[in-house]
Amino acid sequence: MQRVKGLVDPAAERFSIEARRPIAEHLKEYQSALQARGNDTEYVGQTAARVEFIVSKCKAERIGELTASDVQAAIGRLRDTRSAGTCNSYLRSIKGFTRWAWRDKRTRDDALSTLSGLNEAADRQRVRRELSADELSRLITAAEQRTLPQHTISGADRAMVYRLAAGTGFRAKELRSLTPESFDLDAEPPTVTVAAAHSKRRRQDVQPIRRDLAEVLRPWLAGKLERRPVFDGLPDDTARMLRKDLDAARADWINEAKNDQCEFASRQESDFLAYKNATGEVADFHSIRHTYISGIVASGASVKVAQTLARHSTPTLTIGRYAHARLHDLQGALDGLPDQSPTNEPRVLRATGTDNAQPSTGSDKKWAHFGAQLGGESGQNVARSGEPGKFVGAVDAEKSTDVDRCKVLSLSALGDNTTASGEMRREAEGTGLEPATGCPAPHFQCGR
Repeated sequence: MQRVKGLVDPAAERFSIEARRPIAEHLKEYQSALQARGNDTEYVGQTAARVEFIVSKCKAERIGELTASDVQAAIGRLRDTRSAGTCNSYLRSIKGFTRWAWRDKRTRDDALSTLSGLNEAADRQRVRRELSADELSRLITAAEQRTLPQHTISGADRAMVYRLAAGTGFRAKELRSLTPESFDLDAEPPTVTVAAAHSKRRRQDVQPIRRDLAEVLRPWLAGKLERRPVFDGLPDDTARMLRKDLDAARADWINEAKNDQCEFASRQESDFLAYKNATGEVADFHSIRHTYISGIVASGASVKVAQTLARHSTPTLTIGRYAHARLHDLQGALDGLPDQSPTNEPRVLRATGTDNAQPSTGSDKKWAHFGAQLGGESGQNVARSGEPGKFVGAVDAEKSTDVDRCKVLSLSALGDNTTASGEMRREAEGTGLEPATGCPAPHFQCGR
């Protein structure tokens, strides 16, 4: 009767009903909601397990008993044995649960909305390094030649895992999801697609690859079953798999110098192909993704292009965490600074009007071009996420100025075998892919 007379607030009544239900019921329904969104079983199970862990530590039996202070304390205790990154993953899971409950009108507010994650940059327990072109080539060769009884995946398939990871930047989970239907080798450029359910950012990713990698993939894919994972048998512990192949490659490399005692001893002391180098950086499976992104950045691609190919939500992650600056890259950047060598020649001032105008010389030309680079527009062919076969076109050459045309960097430039100076690059033999660390510099042409 009170409801008919409008004396009972339906929203308040719903909150009251939901608050009396056991939190386990809410969690079960949250799992169903995650599955309905198209998330894979592994992700749903992992998320639910993390939420259950935090709920148990908070001793919450009803959803209203889950408070920010209790969750923060639970994360603090977890921090005693886990890294900041792991703790943040637990925090994201429990915050996702309470946000869903709030949006679904189960709670009046999101109790955990004010909680922020830990600083992972100050607590990086595992710092990864990139692999050099020679290291990647030798790793692929060693894997291809080794298939032992205990292996769940053949040497040829392990080698292709490394090739594809280095040519796409795909994570291990994304590689596991690939089927023959994921590859479009006849497109221009060729592409490999990861379904939204298996992509870390929960959207379909259409990733362009180099033509030479596509040609290596073609005969290999011919022997794979339709609609079946091409890397069936890929172990969960891909880091251990890579470490074993890395150790085998290093042993082969060291033994090549067995007849030269001095060189043999030198190689044993070297960090080449070592799992951990002298500075404590490690080479695990995810290091191949670091190698891919570092190669893209070193190629001279714009920050936006690098972010798009890395499939990151923010360029800060692309440049700050994944791109490894090499000493020769830093030296090349210094070439843009003005020449400060002493000279007795009078300084030529840039003309400020049209009368008696003289061409500028030396560093004036260099800085004028640098200013044009900052002020003009540029174009780049990149894959549109979620739209197979559609790509963003480059700047119209007929409508751009000479300076603008100099700046256009096409995606095909990533597959060019020449540097900007015209010198040929040596490709890693037997890989079917020029490793990301050896990405050529973008080839700019003025079109005149």
